[in-house]
Amino acid sequence: MLLLVAGYSPAARADEPDDASSSRRSGVSEILDSLVTTTYFRDDKFQSTVPGTDRDAFPLQFVPQFSDSVYESRIAEMARKSKFKLVYNEHVKGFIRVYSVDKRKQVAKMLGLTKIYFPLIEEKLREYDIPAEMKYLAVVESALNPTAVSHAGARGLWQFMSGTGKMYGLQSSSFIEDRYDTYKATVAACEHFQDLYQTFGDWFLVLAAYNSGAGNVRKAIRASGGARDYWEIWPYLPQETRGYVPAFIAVTYVMSYYKEHNIRPLEPGNLYTDTERVPVRSSLTFEQLNQSIGVPLEDLRFLNPQYKVGLIPSSGSGQNMLRMPKRYIQPFQQKEQEIYAVDAERAQERERLYAMVRERERQDGGEVTGTRARKVHVVRKGETLAGVARRYRVPVSQLIDWNNLKRGRVKPGQSLIIYKASSERVAGKGSTTIKARKGKKGSAKISSSRSKSKGKASVKARGKVKKGASSKAKSSKRAKGKPRGR
Repeated sequence: MLLLVAGYSPAARADEPDDASSSRRSGVSEILDSLVTTTYFRDDKFQSTVPGTDRDAFPLQFVPQFSDSVYESRIAEMARKSKFKLVYNEHVKGFIRVYSVDKRKQVAKMLGLTKIYFPLIEEKLREYDIPAEMKYLAVVESALNPTAVSHAGARGLWQFMSGTGKMYGLQSSSFIEDRYDTYKATVAACEHFQDLYQTFGDWFLVLAAYNSGAGNVRKAIRASGGARDYWEIWPYLPQETRGYVPAFIAVTYVMSYYKEHNIRPLEPGNLYTDTERVPVRSSLTFEQLNQSIGVPLEDLRFLNPQYKVGLIPSSGSGQNMLRMPKRYIQPFQQKEQEIYAVDAERAQERERLYAMVRERERQDGGEVTGTRARKVHVVRKGETLAGVARRYRVPVSQLIDWNNLKRGRVKPGQSLIIYKASSERVAGKGSTTIKARKGKKGSAKISSSRSKSKGKASVKARGKVKKGASSKAKSSKRAKGKPRGR
């Protein structure tokens, strides 16, 4: 193996291939740069690990780089154990440099955050029978920042656009942003991955569709003469999506070989690790928790970004969850009923406002209150709940409520009740693409999100590897063929 050890130099070398420099100009580099000022990535929330004593360890400031043959052999070894067709090429090489050289400090923080987010993600991936490497997509998408927001308006760990998030049961309103809820967003992402895999049967094509939309991937397949391999349809994909899979391969490599690249994980602080979730059984505000048991408001906002105005609403069915520093868990459990009673009038007023918002959203999003047409849909082989929801343009959560489903799974032959406003025409079968349906849904729900999405479509053209740009483009610019749908 040929090993080159050099001092860190963020500047591009004169002999650097075009793919490397273009990778640094991509959306991946932009999302990593944006972390410098975000609360979740502030230096004071991380601490350095103690350098190892291994006599072969590199000096702290050394930045190892390797020959192409070394990268190729390492990735080939990873591919033998993976369901992804991992390869090494010039496109991948450029992104390896981004993560292992240019953005080393951000990667060190992300390595620390994997201890917080990967256990949950890995659990859900196993539950949905999705390859474990898919966890690295969250690194590409958001750099493991649960409050990441793209220029396109995509949000959260998995960078869902508003319309697509709603299709998978993620609420997005003035009060609640489920895309910031790590648990809910991860479940939604797994359901989306499953739907895309049932459509394309190849995990790289799933990644491409996650980024640019199923419609763009189908278009690329047709343009290539029917090829079902990512690299064969690569020239026909949107520019952003051409860098998306190479970025995923590079992240998978760097997160596996960070020690060889002398990247030392930075440990996340107590506000990441020393916390626990508890169920909330009634309407509750952050102020009530602060006044009753002294939980700092800053900590509550940091740990629960999905509750945008500091209200954990009554959930009706099930329970909403709240994350707090562990030292407050026992006091909360011991005084829970007393806490609900503190300044209860203000909490009830917020709850009433929340109920009004939810009612309006249900009317806008498919829950019909007035004259309704009842339809029975018989599930066919290969259909999923999300697929049925897309067909009839209703939220997955609404299908679950209408049919009293315990889980978001359906079986062939199962009958589903669907209500549509009598003035609405039920969507046709196959001609309407996922992109078109999702775009309509996303723009019809929240006007502010819609206007944001429109303005952000241009990001894609600038080569944003972030999926957000593509999603947004899909929902607001169908004519451009940007059907993305996270």
